[in-house]
Amino acid sequence: MMRAAAVVLVLGAASSPAHADVRAFTHTYEYSTVPEGRTTFEIWHTQGRTTWDTASPQFFEHILEIEHGITEHWDMGFQTIGSQVAGDATTEKGFTMDAVRLESRYRFADRGEWPVDTQLQLAVAKQFGASIYAIEGRVVVARDFDKLTAAANASIAVAFGNDQDDTLVTTGWAGGVTYTAHPKVRIGAETWGARVVEGGLDVSAGPAVNLSPASNFWLTITGGFGITDEADAFAARAIVGIEL
Repeated sequence: MMRAAAVVLVLGAASSPAHADVRAFTHTYEYSTVPEGRTTFEIWHTQGRTTWDTASPQFFEHILEIEHGITEHWDMGFQTIGSQVAGDATTEKGFTMDAVRLESRYRFADRGEWPVDTQLQLAVAKQFGASIYAIEGRVVVARDFDKLTAAANASIAVAFGNDQDDTLVTTGWAGGVTYTAHPKVRIGAETWGARVVEGGLDVSAGPAVNLSPASNFWLTITGGFGITDEADAFAARAIVGIEL
């Protein structure tokens, strides 16, 4: 059950940020897609701990993602997800392959044409070594206010399969605000969370920083702190993006 929930939760600017697919957050998706005919390679690194206790388990997640722009408004991506847990004999495991995930994003208009920019996402995932699958749908809304950008996400994911005891439904959300302090630097904050049906509420929040030293290279880092008891005490995520 815990591994299935993890799969569901996973499913869930440069000098010209409106064109390139540069992320100002690591959990909140913005209104952007990979430009038509271009390919982006991303490396995700997440590390944290479940509680502040010295003996608390620490976890690590590593994602490799390739995205390609089909049109100016539509892209597709593929992720390979691996993880590791250490610090608790009951949960400790070495680095393992967890899942693969295919996603597609579509935005309905150019940025700023609608009162609120709106984008839809669909993703499917397969847990490695088990008959457990997940389907996730996500809505992204965003709006620019001069140098300030606000974005919000709402998602629902369903995990099922022969090795899944019961169908698992998870609703999730994320939201953030970022400010362009410099053409190559954006600073802000975001919050994110999820709720498993008949389960607890998982809410985290923290600062987010984006550095874009080149038009085809960027780095975004978020430090997240758990707000509810169900959330991890701390989790830092960094995403590096290279546009080819």
